[in-house]
Amino acid sequence: MDDGKLRALLTAVECGSFSKAAAQLGYTQSAMTHLVNKLEAEVGCTLLERDSQGIRLTDAGKQLLPYIQNVICACDTLLQEAAEQNDPRTRTLRIGCFASIARARLPELLRAFRELHPEIKMDVLVRGDELPAALASGEIQLASAQGFDFLPLADTPLVAVVPPDFPWEGETIPLERLLREPFLSSPDQYIEPFLPPDTPRLEVTASDDGSILSMVAGGLGVSVLSSFSLVGYEGQVRVLQLEKPIALRLGAAVKSVNTIGTSARMFLTFLREYYGKDDTQ
Repeated sequence: MDDGKLRALLTAVECGSFSKAAAQLGYTQSAMTHLVNKLEAEVGCTLLERDSQGIRLTDAGKQLLPYIQNVICACDTLLQEAAEQNDPRTRTLRIGCFASIARARLPELLRAFRELHPEIKMDVLVRGDELPAALASGEIQLASAQGFDFLPLADTPLVAVVPPDFPWEGETIPLERLLREPFLSSPDQYIEPFLPPDTPRLEVTASDDGSILSMVAGGLGVSVLSSFSLVGYEGQVRVLQLEKPIALRLGAAVKSVNTIGTSARMFLTFLREYYGKDDTQ
């Protein structure tokens, strides 16, 4: 089974029609239909439903979709690996991370990794909750997010951030007390799973914690963020420890440890060694 038929199927599903998929891939519509029909004959079940509304996966297609995606991922990795083996100078590491990690930790990590492997080109995608989709699609090889195959590396505390003149004495504060104030958060914030469902909040749609910190500094409310987020904002907000500590597990996620390329595998090995020797974490 060649990957061309699998890619045709996925493109058809993404586009919602054979005609749109054919135009995107440079096929005729009849060629697209033939490819998908041949794939269904090979796997022995119907993968797509067709009606006046377009096309969509059948139940069997939904069950097989992760395996189809894995095959395509493996093919892409194979081609990339072949190119890199032919010319190591073409090696590229594509990393996705949150803005707070990009500011606080990633520069030092990439500097240390580049000293060991100067031949590897590095691309960084700074995003928020879009990272899992970017990892699933192959846009990035590795992400500072949980899910997929996850390598835990270190724990970092979540801390309360309040305006400089916030009326509170002491170095710790209960989460319940913070929730009496206008609470600033975004849907992909680490604190969200720990908040009561009915918590009133000022929702900030931003992948960078800096937006929330700027609002806290301006006296618009309070928040709970990773300690990494504070880099560059020291002195602009007041930081309090939570009375009941909450820690964030940091790590690296890859789509599959079995299909990652040499560059990503080398970076994972580097991360294990780096954090294994780092006694401050």
